[in-house]
Amino acid sequence: MTETLKKVILLVDDDPAILNAFKQLFGQKYELSYAESAEDALHIFKQKKEFNLIILDYRLPDMDGIALFKKIRKEDRVTPILFISAYGSKEVLAQMIDVRPHGFIDKPWNNEVLEQKIARLVGTNPFQQVHETLNIPIHSLSIKIFRAVQYIDRHHSSSNLSLEGVGNAVSLHPKYLSASFKEECRIGFHDYLIEIRIFRATQLLKDPHRIIKQVSSEVGFSDQGYFCKVFQNKVGLSPSIYRKEFLARRR
Repeated sequence: MTETLKKVILLVDDDPAILNAFKQLFGQKYELSYAESAEDALHIFKQKKEFNLIILDYRLPDMDGIALFKKIRKEDRVTPILFISAYGSKEVLAQMIDVRPHGFIDKPWNNEVLEQKIARLVGTNPFQQVHETLNIPIHSLSIKIFRAVQYIDRHHSSSNLSLEGVGNAVSLHPKYLSASFKEECRIGFHDYLIEIRIFRATQLLKDPHRIIKQVSSEVGFSDQGYFCKVFQNKVGLSPSIYRKEFLARRR
């Protein structure tokens, strides 16, 4: 993502006071979209390609936040979702935890805590450099391919990540996803995944306390030997020599 662009947040709440509070707190820092009902939220969500964060009130006039969360997750399993609620009972918290949101904030909230949580959830994309190097036109991708890229970026560390799994996450048939991904991103699915994993490995190898096997596992390789072979092919150095040369340059 280009750093000069504002992160985009969708706030779903029917209380005008909450909307105004968000405008005052975050209107300068983020691009804010508002919805006062679940129906409006779904309409806005389907029309706009990219949200960096969705914030849902637990109580909405036409649908509770849990039900809306589930509807959004049928379309998008990637975008972080944060609940806000004035109903902090154990039952409500249990329902929120059950659907696995990225967090929840009680009303009235502490401004500093809310700001920190939002900043963490909309944090900069660590793979922006990869997108730029590969000339991937991030801002002109179709909605589902954009979300597929997001999903890969966020789940690259899973050794079980597959074309089928990503297709399921973004509601696309694997064959269609494969063809569309290559057409729009100008690189194939598996090649992109390798690029992301090796880029992340180059970052982790800068930590002298991480052993090669640990780095291999953390970037989604279950076979250390295969990881070293792929790394050598992409970087031109073995992981151990790459680390050695990096540490030597720091002295």
